Amino acid sequence: MNRWTLLSASLLFSTLLIAQEANPPKALIAQTSDVQFDEKKEENDMNALRRWLQDKRFVSLKETGGDLSISGEVRTECQYINEKEKAQGSSTFIKQRGEGTAFSKPNLVWDVEFNLILDYRTDRAWAAMKLEFDNDMGSRSGTVNKLRLEKAYLGGRLIAGDTLTWDAEIGRRNLSNTFDSKVEFGSLFDGLLFRFGKTFQEIGDFYANLAGFLIDDRFNSYGEALELGALGVANTGLNIKYSIINWFKPYPASENPNRWKFLVNQFLVSYQMYPEWLGKRYIKFYTAGLINALAQDVVQTGYTKQRFGWYAGMSIGVVKKARDWAVDVNYQWIQAQTIPDIDASGIGRGNAAGVGFYSNPISGGAPTTQKTAVGNGNYHGFEIEALYAFTDNVTLLQNLKYSNTLDTKIGPDLKYKQWEVEFIYAF
Repeated sequence: MNRWTLLSASLLFSTLLIAQEANPPKALIAQTSDVQFDEKKEENDMNALRRWLQDKRFVSLKETGGDLSISGEVRTECQYINEKEKAQGSSTFIKQRGEGTAFSKPNLVWDVEFNLILDYRTDRAWAAMKLEFDNDMGSRSGTVNKLRLEKAYLGGRLIAGDTLTWDAEIGRRNLSNTFDSKVEFGSLFDGLLFRFGKTFQEIGDFYANLAGFLIDDRFNSYGEALELGALGVANTGLNIKYSIINWFKPYPASENPNRWKFLVNQFLVSYQMYPEWLGKRYIKFYTAGLINALAQDVVQTGYTKQRFGWYAGMSIGVVKKARDWAVDVNYQWIQAQTIPDIDASGIGRGNAAGVGFYSNPISGGAPTTQKTAVGNGNYHGFEIEALYAFTDNVTLLQNLKYSNTLDTKIGPDLKYKQWEVEFIYAF
């Protein structure tokens, strides 16, 4: 049977993800959830559901007077990856993954993962930690030592008013834990975060997240990020967000400073509702535009600026209990200089060779040329994510990505497809 027939059948069979169906009182939620989205009133989107799966599964000890919460996940994942490359001046696409290819990377990837999450909270302070054990499977190809500290931060509430809050947190997490985007905020956030929230009746909920984070302590390099948001504007389903993140700091010429000339602005608008014609099922439409204000005319782009990007999509459904389902579909259009390679979180290009846009490899080395530059931008494509809850603990997640090169005059022409299936047991 054709593998794409299997893909189509599987997508139709299971629109995916599970969750744990406990519905604790609001006071307990405020003390056990990842603080970022407590006051945004926008939990019902696909990104929030994924964070909920990763962060929420707590066994609370509040009943015995304790503040410690513990949760865990066991995951088994399979990815099918098809990546082809055609060099400039060639008429033939060459397979990049699988047996006999240049990079010896598999096109069928199996992983096993265990996550341990600890959370400790008092009325005005908290700390959170997440350890990720993510290893390759296989008697010969398998690994047993892949350990990652994905989250470790502490925080406290400086102002706790009826309509105004001010929190401060310091430590490690992902940028996507705090800032919202489909295509950026994919790197670690080691730094200090301030959160401000203000509610106005008949107007909406407003927030500001202000952060400073470490990029490279060898060069005293730090970045800054800000996200402003207005949620439930005029008591409707309209949400508006603006974010800006600065990656640029002066580097010596040996470090190829063009790699860090990024001041990325994003404007995101979404609208959510529960229409009668959809059985009062949750639906959300969203779109965002991005621009890198520091993009330069460089040799890799043929001395043009490739600094714009946008994405748009929709989500249907909310997963709260067994047999719930949700689907998200989005389209992404990202130019080559829109987002730094280190921070890209969108569909991407596969890039089995690991070639950066400004240098090869991404971590440094000789500069690339217009014919060799790759990176994680310069693509357009679509993504479909589906979630289905078999039980209150067992989750199935499926994700399909497809992208083509946006500007074939820049670097090799890449065609990229990925299908991921993941079973998750959370406790």
